[in-house]
Amino acid sequence: MIKLVFHHDYNLLPTASEHLLPVQLYGLSGKDRGDISFIGNPVIDKVRRLGLEISEQAMDFLTIALAVTAADTFVKRSSTDDGWTRQLSIELPLHDPKRWGPIKEELEKALHFLSGDIWEFEFKAGGLSPPKPYLIKDGYKLTEIKGADSVCLFSGGLDSAIGAIDLLEDGRSPLLVSHAYSKDKSHQDKVASILQGSFSRFEMNADPHHYAGETDISMRTRSFNFLAFAAVAASAVQVVSQKSKVDVFVPENGFISLNAPLTPRRIGTLSTRTTHPFFIGKIQSIFDAADIRCTIKNPYQFKTKGQMVRECKNQTLIAKVADNTVSCSHWKRFNQQCGVCVPCIIRRAALHAGKINDNVNYKFNDFNVIQGKVDQRDDLMALSIAIEQLKTRNIGAWIADSGPLPRSQFNNFIHIFSNGLYEVNSFLKFKGVL
Repeated sequence: MIKLVFHHDYNLLPTASEHLLPVQLYGLSGKDRGDISFIGNPVIDKVRRLGLEISEQAMDFLTIALAVTAADTFVKRSSTDDGWTRQLSIELPLHDPKRWGPIKEELEKALHFLSGDIWEFEFKAGGLSPPKPYLIKDGYKLTEIKGADSVCLFSGGLDSAIGAIDLLEDGRSPLLVSHAYSKDKSHQDKVASILQGSFSRFEMNADPHHYAGETDISMRTRSFNFLAFAAVAASAVQVVSQKSKVDVFVPENGFISLNAPLTPRRIGTLSTRTTHPFFIGKIQSIFDAADIRCTIKNPYQFKTKGQMVRECKNQTLIAKVADNTVSCSHWKRFNQQCGVCVPCIIRRAALHAGKINDNVNYKFNDFNVIQGKVDQRDDLMALSIAIEQLKTRNIGAWIADSGPLPRSQFNNFIHIFSNGLYEVNSFLKFKGVL
């Protein structure tokens, strides 16, 4: 088991050892010590630029999420016995640890489902309070949230672009929340510059730095951090809108959200659960128990990506913005979308279904070229196998491998999974692959 001890005061952190990792929250003042890792250095400044004080519970959830991101980033899976499952012990100061004690077990279960790791939390007193906001009169540029009525996750992907467009076409005024890594931000900015309507933006970066240099790249908990940023934004929107609860929109097509394993060997390491309905339900329960006053909604839970494209409420705008969006799971590796990973193939199939010209220059535009490349063809082969298995497999049992699903909507989940594969099937036949 690896223990990670967190504090915003580096003087209160223990010395690093083989099984103990000290991490400073919200600052870099301990950088000269040499054995401390860091998370969240830019975050307090971004929170203060909201121009009002966020709730204590939103602040504590943000602190928890940053600790989770640090553990997920700094502890390498390759160091474990099975090469995947980590045992992570988190000692973390909160502003109000008594509020979170009764919720601790739910948090541990939600994160185990999300990342596949074993999580243990120990909450202590002494955590940071919500920071005092900046004021315009002091010369600070603040996030414009006046008039905002909702929050929407905004990643720079095709789904999040459609989510924002649809909200704006409905007359909503969302605060678009982004996890703004440097390369992601450029795409987010391009998409936002094309949007039409009343919206504002809130961007944060967890900014993890490991003193030892090497980090894990699986990033299974990224959506947990994203939702924490959304909770902070919703806390601010609640103040200006005077709503009892703020809608937090998570625009994700139902096929990717469900992300059932395409083949038996993809159960586990290759099946991410970032917006799986069970995980989102767990986070909503945690929000309710902690009195974080927002409601998580995915309007596209039972729509394929192609349906999202076809039914987007401004077809001119989505056609204009599509080429600026990024769906690829490997694009940072090539600084270009690969065109052949599962998200890329689903994206290309969706644009084909929506009859929108796809002018993106993928690293691998021609599927026939990659069929002879072992390193690039794996996802295409997995989708092809899954399409063939639709004829013989029990779909209900298949999608249940992705995690628990509500019985009342189970048939809807069967349909979205089948329809998602049919959409890809149609595209691959058009491309001459099947």
